[in-house]
Amino acid sequence: VTRRQGALLELADGARTPVSIAWSLGRPAYHTLLDIRRLAAAGLVETPPDGTETAPPPVPSWVATVAAVNTDTDVALLRRLRDALEAYL
Repeated sequence: VTRRQGALLELADGARTPVSIAWSLGRPAYHTLLDIRRLAAAGLVETPPDGTETAPPPVPSWVATVAAVNTDTDVALLRRLRDALEAYL
C-alpha cells in the first residue's frame, strides 16, 4: 500500500464517498476514485452491494412552471446571435 493509498484507507469509514474523501485530502476526485477502485480490487476496501444506489433528489415544483412559460424557440434571436458570433470571429 502506497502512502497515498494509506491516507485513503484512514478516511474510508463506510459512510464517506470518494468525493468527500478527496475533498478532505485536497486531491482530485478522479484520482481518488481510481485509488479506491485499486484498493477494492486488492480486497482492502469493500464496495457497496449492487442495488444500493440512492434515488435522485425530487425535482422542485418551480421547474415545471418555468419550463411551461415559453416552449417556443426564438428563432430570430438565435439567428441574431449566430450572425453576431460570425461577425466577431
